[in-house]
Amino acid sequence: MTGTMAGQILARRCGREVTPGEAVRVPVDVVCITDGTPLGFLAEGEYKVWDPARVIMTFDHLDRVRMPALHQGKRAFLDAQGIPPENFFGIGRHGISHQIPAEHGWALPGAVFAGGDTQAATMGALNCLALATNESTYNTLATGDVWLIVPDCVSVRLEGELPPGFVAKDVSEHLQQVLAGVAEGTIVEFSGPAVQDLSIDTRLGIANVANNIGALSMIFPPDRALLDYIEGRAKYDYEPVHPLPDAEYAAEVVVDLGQIRRQVRGPDNTASARPVAELDGLGITAAYVGSCSSARIDDLALVARIVRDRTVHPSVRFVVTPISSLVAAEAARRGYLETMLAAGVTVTTPGCGACFSGNQSPLLLEAGERCVTTSVENNRGRMGSDEADIYITDPAVVAASALAGRITDPEPYLQEHADAIA
Repeated sequence: MTGTMAGQILARRCGREVTPGEAVRVPVDVVCITDGTPLGFLAEGEYKVWDPARVIMTFDHLDRVRMPALHQGKRAFLDAQGIPPENFFGIGRHGISHQIPAEHGWALPGAVFAGGDTQAATMGALNCLALATNESTYNTLATGDVWLIVPDCVSVRLEGELPPGFVAKDVSEHLQQVLAGVAEGTIVEFSGPAVQDLSIDTRLGIANVANNIGALSMIFPPDRALLDYIEGRAKYDYEPVHPLPDAEYAAEVVVDLGQIRRQVRGPDNTASARPVAELDGLGITAAYVGSCSSARIDDLALVARIVRDRTVHPSVRFVVTPISSLVAAEAARRGYLETMLAAGVTVTTPGCGACFSGNQSPLLLEAGERCVTTSVENNRGRMGSDEADIYITDPAVVAASALAGRITDPEPYLQEHADAIA
């Protein structure tokens, strides 16, 4: 992996060049845990985290039953470990662990970021090596490093221009198709002229798909947009990495963003993605915009644009869960939340929301229901009854379908309010 962004980061941390297939111990810069992260032996209080100043905790799943006890228990753990209070993103500062580190300057270029949840690769949008430590997170908390079998890297060159009204979810759904069988077990590195035209929101949403295609992580290159985003946020020194001209990749894929079309995937994970037109007219009873793959400001702007001066269909429960408190505040400032509420959308507290049925959310599917959602997964039972159908798509399709009461192409709605909400 000589010359790749991941290879350079690993070489810095390991003090030498590394090769695919080699087992290495990699020091991390930050560990992010959530209300659902297992703390293992650390919870017993006999051991301390390796560096309290480099541990952050987000409250995002908001467990439907155990939330009060979890909140106090996690706060007590942080206090006992000497983790600074400002590193705790509890109720009032809360949001999804794949957004908070970006907003608050904890995921930085050239860093190694360890996240205690499956979609931690999202942070790779900020030019860092972001790894999901999952069940072994408490080991990383104690030692400050992760064991890694060095993977191959795959290059994805982004060309063309994303059509108006399209967002990260459209790109990530497309990547699940083109990278199937190509990226499994690898680190995907993005390049190409289209990168500079993608907002940081879009990059985060794209990198979020790594787990869904079996990739270990994804990394975007640094550019002026990223450095401007980081300015004033960074919590520690950082050093960006660029791919070198002689970077070695196991495979190279070119993606033309201009050719991406809206897709609907479902009702099960095994179902192939299909154009919206193939499911047009299929009735729904629930609609959801949220989870770590969506509900950033770009997504909320799109939803507000579609529902403006309209009303949610009476047979549909439409719930929107902003990805973080900061995003919710910005959406309120821009008038997006007011527009949604006026249309009959239920806007909830930030977090993972209805993406998983154990989370705090008013949207819980019953047997026989059909839901369109921007969630990351749609396996049966994930959002409630295992007899409910879950279709994954982009926020524009979700919003338009919620208005029509059936799966609907959003283009007519987008054209009507083409310049209504920026």
